[in-house]
Amino acid sequence: MTPACETLFYPFTSGQLSAPADTILFMNAMPASDLDGFIGSQLSLVQWFKPYADALEKRGFSIHRGEITSGSYDLALVIGTKSRLESEIYIARAADALKVGGTLVVAAGNKEGAGRLKKMLQTLGFDGIAEASKNKARVCWARKSILAQDVVNEWLSQDSERKIEGGFLSRPGVYGWDKIDKGSAILAEQLPSDLKGHGADFGCGYGYLSRALLAKSKKAKSLEFIDADARAVELCEKNIADFDVKTQGRWLDLTAQHADLSNCYDWIVMNPPFHEGKKTDSDIGIAFIKSAHRSLRRKGALWMVANNQLPYERVLSEQFWSIEAVYTGGGFKVFKAVK
Repeated sequence: MTPACETLFYPFTSGQLSAPADTILFMNAMPASDLDGFIGSQLSLVQWFKPYADALEKRGFSIHRGEITSGSYDLALVIGTKSRLESEIYIARAADALKVGGTLVVAAGNKEGAGRLKKMLQTLGFDGIAEASKNKARVCWARKSILAQDVVNEWLSQDSERKIEGGFLSRPGVYGWDKIDKGSAILAEQLPSDLKGHGADFGCGYGYLSRALLAKSKKAKSLEFIDADARAVELCEKNIADFDVKTQGRWLDLTAQHADLSNCYDWIVMNPPFHEGKKTDSDIGIAFIKSAHRSLRRKGALWMVANNQLPYERVLSEQFWSIEAVYTGGGFKVFKAVK
């Protein structure tokens, strides 16, 4: 449980707000023991990140994937993110979804925009805002009366697909949503043009690598594009729709032990993430490498790019029959590893 998630429930555990409510919306929902106090309510938990969604479902909660109806909830909970734009979208959705008189509760870590929460609520038209700091995070809460509807509409309009550099469809919230990642661009240049058979893009994002490899490798028979962000999977599908190749998207946590796509692929391409939220963690990339090894057929090849400083060569050597650094430059290395 993140500090922001723990702090989100402080108004309830401290007795400043009563927990029961008939209908509850939880934007950017995360697993928390305090959430058990709301089990008797009608809960709509919105989460696109597969590890959090899996953790919630293991505890018996369902992830809400339908439309969020305006003016239909008694209570709305929001965990903000480092991205101001993404936080504005979440908060506007929650505010719009509340009934008049309903309560909005928003929390964020001190290094993830906690200091701007109260101002954001004021900009939306909330007054009588209460706040508290705890666990290196801040929580603000207020009741909905008359909102600044023009601001609500402006923030809601930000949550839409739009064209970015290279003609790709993308949207706020997806990692690196508004640019072409430098490492992915380097890997795309280094990929061979003779990839054939069945392959996968691990951590596909909005689909830059998937589109690049399909344009380059005319002998590819099929491609699975996989990401922990459900929004990314949807975007990737749209960005490669013009290719006459069998494709399939999968919403999957590739760091989980059960994420075993055993012996499925002739090749895998990936630019593995080295972060979860703000946290830099090479263990995430290591888990991607191990998942790729399990998923490749014998003599299958992994093509991956990574920042120079990340310690992946050792794990690649331990997992694969051969590895080769095919490119070094611009702070990145591209590896080809054969199973």
